[in-house]
Amino acid sequence: MHFRHVLLYKYKKGNNATCALKNICSAYGEHSLSQRTCRKWFKRFQEGNFNLCDESRPGRPSENNEESIQGQLSKNGRQSTAELAEALEIPKSTVYNNLKKMGMVNRIDVYVPHILTEKHLLTRVTACVSLLARHKELSFLNRIVT
Repeated sequence: MHFRHVLLYKYKKGNNATCALKNICSAYGEHSLSQRTCRKWFKRFQEGNFNLCDESRPGRPSENNEESIQGQLSKNGRQSTAELAEALEIPKSTVYNNLKKMGMVNRIDVYVPHILTEKHLLTRVTACVSLLARHKELSFLNRIVT
């Protein structure tokens, strides 16, 4: 998106696509932008299309099944992606991609949020503090038999 803004700026300043490409590649690196992409955006600008967002493309729309997957996981969190796909009648890749988008990871056969909640973070801190206190009382090195 940043390059698109730079290209629009260069277009408005009266530069051509080749000059804009040279300037961008000198600032961001040789392979940061292709010549074809640069020419494509300049052609859009010449046609009067100054929308910098991606346009919709033909084809099958992407499916958003996050709610149904979340509902299925709430029933039984120990399901594999294959089991979830079979239950929801959608491809496994769709299940996997949606789980990834939701920030869920598989830990010991249970899908859990990747980001810790306050409760889980507090539990980890408490466990670490208790282990440190235990180490101070009974040092590990004192228990080693040589």
